[in-house]
Amino acid sequence: MLSLMSVKKQVSTDSVGQRIRALRLANNLTQDEFAAQLGVSRSAIAQWETDRAGQVRENLERISKVLGTSLAYLVSGETGSLQGDELALMRLYRACAPEDRQILLRTAKRLARS
Repeated sequence: MLSLMSVKKQVSTDSVGQRIRALRLANNLTQDEFAAQLGVSRSAIAQWETDRAGQVRENLERISKVLGTSLAYLVSGETGSLQGDELALMRLYRACAPEDRQILLRTAKRLARS
């Protein structure tokens, strides 16, 4: 059974590029796979993730859709009205592998019914 703490090493999310990289990794996508989904080159992804500009601004909306996040989060790191424990839970959820995310959701649903 996978552990909830099988979170891979924490990735900094201080910049747009770092947030893109962290979300790509959280979605278990290689740069090649991510590039194919967006219709761009792998080198474009590498440039974005290292904040070396490229055409990231023109692609932010498509990036957010592929990575399942908001445009606001990509641009500013804003997570809406989440604070404290809620924000911590969201960050941990995003850092988990897909299998662990499912475990978290099932556990939360079970706890909410209690």
